[in-house]
Amino acid sequence: MSKTDDNANVKTLLNENLRSFAPKAALMSRKSLSTSEEGKVYRIEMNPAKRCAVYQVDGEIVKVGNRCDKLVLVETNRENNSWTEVFVELKGKNVSHAIEQLRASIENPLFCHPSVNVKWARIVAQSIPRNNGHSEVERARNEFKKRNVELKAWSSGKKDTI
Repeated sequence: MSKTDDNANVKTLLNENLRSFAPKAALMSRKSLSTSEEGKVYRIEMNPAKRCAVYQVDGEIVKVGNRCDKLVLVETNRENNSWTEVFVELKGKNVSHAIEQLRASIENPLFCHPSVNVKWARIVAQSIPRNNGHSEVERARNEFKKRNVELKAWSSGKKDTI
């Protein structure tokens, strides 16, 4: 399959509305991928290597309202056309706002497609509130879990693994 065919697959993966958006990191097979903004870095490692791409959500795919910064797409099973969506919010300290941005992005119909079998939400922030069982992040984690979305929050530099 050519690189053009690969990019067409990702553009039609989510919805016809995304055809006009080019990925910030093109769809290709990788063992690791990172995306950053204002000194915050999200890293994901894939073992074995998987086809993946990064899209800029904030200001490109979604221009108004709450929205996360990036969408990382990882092909989890090529034969079944199964994908994982990773919604990423790169934040300084306002974790409350990050949760709202992720919630709005996950609920956006542009990002719903039957080939997406796993959804993750990731907050990479300069400061994460301590988890005492009642923190805002913990409450959001429980809320997202009910929607079959795994939420994790950590400081820049930590690696995610799929």
